[in-house]
Amino acid sequence: MKTKFIFIAAVFTFLLSCSREEVRSSNQQIKKKTDSTKTFNLTESQKKILAGAKKCLEAKFNYDMDMAYHVLKYKDGELVGSKVYPNGDLEPSLGVCTDVTVRALRWGAGLDLQEDIHNDISKNWNDYPMRRWNAKKPDTNIDHRRVPNQLVWLKKFWKEISAEDYQPGDVIIWDMNGDSWGDHIGIISDKFVDGVPNLIHNFPSPGYVAEEDVLNSWKIIGHFRVRD
Repeated sequence: MKTKFIFIAAVFTFLLSCSREEVRSSNQQIKKKTDSTKTFNLTESQKKILAGAKKCLEAKFNYDMDMAYHVLKYKDGELVGSKVYPNGDLEPSLGVCTDVTVRALRWGAGLDLQEDIHNDISKNWNDYPMRRWNAKKPDTNIDHRRVPNQLVWLKKFWKEISAEDYQPGDVIIWDMNGDSWGDHIGIISDKFVDGVPNLIHNFPSPGYVAEEDVLNSWKIIGHFRVRD
């Protein structure tokens, strides 16, 4: 009789343990679901930039593994045949990380970094690290496509966010190799998992614009939000 009682008690304890695990697992699933569908009170500008980033994701343009210098001969996806400025672009199927921000702002918010950065470099040459490339004068083909130049421009014209307050449409800049220079850039998605946002970015792996959990893959040296 005593043995039977011990057996029944053990079974009851096991079932209770399973029940607790199921509740814990269910709560975790609910938490993940809540986080992944997190809503934000975004401004119209933030919504536009997020929409532009999603267009980049849909376009899924390839990473330019050669990281070549391009004369920008495209406008609105069409080959013009001569250098285009403003709103100049390289071949639509190609790009690097900075082309995500250029195209997202252009396609979503009607902001042309080619023109805006060129104008600011022309007026404030010493604000930008142009000596890094031995540049002697502004170049509308490449200046706005360099991460350090985008970093300077964002610091001047967007809000710099110091807290871990991530919102869709924010721009993140990383230092990947510890040399204090910006090496990579991406845009916060509206997909959050366990409170951590995915990034829309273009990187050699996988080799095209993707939405990935890479926020903490490298050292963050810049976090910016558009001003309204």
